[in-house]
Amino acid sequence: MRNKYLIALHVITSDQYMAVNGKKFDIVKLVLAVLIVAIHSSMPGMWFRPILRLAVPLFFIISSYLFFSKQRLMTSLEERRRGLRKYAIRILKLYFFWFVLLLPLTIYFRKWYVDFSPETLLTVVRSFLFGSTFMASWFLMASLLGVVVVWFLSRYRVGDKWIVALGVVAYAACCMFSTYYSTVEWNEAVVNGYESYTTIFASPFNSFPCSILFVAIGKILAERKLSFSNVWLIIILVISMIVLYVEFLLTNSCCRVINDDCYFVLPVACACLFILIGQSQPCEIGIDTKKLRATSTIIYCSHATILSYMGLVLKNNGIERPNDAWLMLMFLTALAISLGLSLLLLKLEKYPSLSWLRYSH
Repeated sequence: MRNKYLIALHVITSDQYMAVNGKKFDIVKLVLAVLIVAIHSSMPGMWFRPILRLAVPLFFIISSYLFFSKQRLMTSLEERRRGLRKYAIRILKLYFFWFVLLLPLTIYFRKWYVDFSPETLLTVVRSFLFGSTFMASWFLMASLLGVVVVWFLSRYRVGDKWIVALGVVAYAACCMFSTYYSTVEWNEAVVNGYESYTTIFASPFNSFPCSILFVAIGKILAERKLSFSNVWLIIILVISMIVLYVEFLLTNSCCRVINDDCYFVLPVACACLFILIGQSQPCEIGIDTKKLRATSTIIYCSHATILSYMGLVLKNNGIERPNDAWLMLMFLTALAISLGLSLLLLKLEKYPSLSWLRYSH
């Protein structure tokens, strides 16, 4: 008899997976969306930061896992291409919906109206592809481009280990030029090369290079019948979280931190947590979680612009550096507004004349 702690990821069919595990991931996505609101609210209490940093990588892994799970069941190359096109179109529709809706505020916050010229349009295109237009939009294109890169590498017979190796190199660069910046800033040639890269593209830690490793992890877990001991997963997760806190404390006390999105141990912690969630015993979830999935998407796409506007209001009233009480209030208010917006959009899209609102999620 198999050890009760040893559970295969693919012991159920795809239809059963979408019905059972898919619901679990819908709930997880909503929790992750709340954590991301907390990140951008600069929630008081430094001890929350490492836990909050699990959210975006887990989003990458979940999105990749769901995509490649569907790809695994497709029998022809043309069918897989259609699946990739469908995925890309869905992400782009979502992106353009929020880009248009939030455009006035985006123009103001990004200062695109200052010295407007053809170069400004190039900046918008570059931000769309490799950075952010509306606040926090980088994740959408990073997820799409990461999936496209991994898909094409697999299409041309590049092995998983080489894709993971590419992802590790790209993610290591993201760590070095963000959380560990002081370890490279002394090297003028490296800094000049990095600045040239960001001039053409964008900061890699808020762009698609950051996603490749996590997309590769999601792909491997979707395509292979892997079994893991829950006990060992929990042990590794606990150790990796301890190391994450050590990284956090050391970098914040000893390094010049440009951005604290990336830590070296995050891929290990996120992979373990994802597998634990994915291979946990199926349980009956008696609610339709599609609305939760839609709500998490709307919260993610809207919350950062709401927070930016709230910060502007506080600044105009003489509060340039909000204290912990203001930060907590901003978090709760932004979460409430984005949640209310979700409920409104989900209700209005039921009307035939407003069915286009479904592109919001």
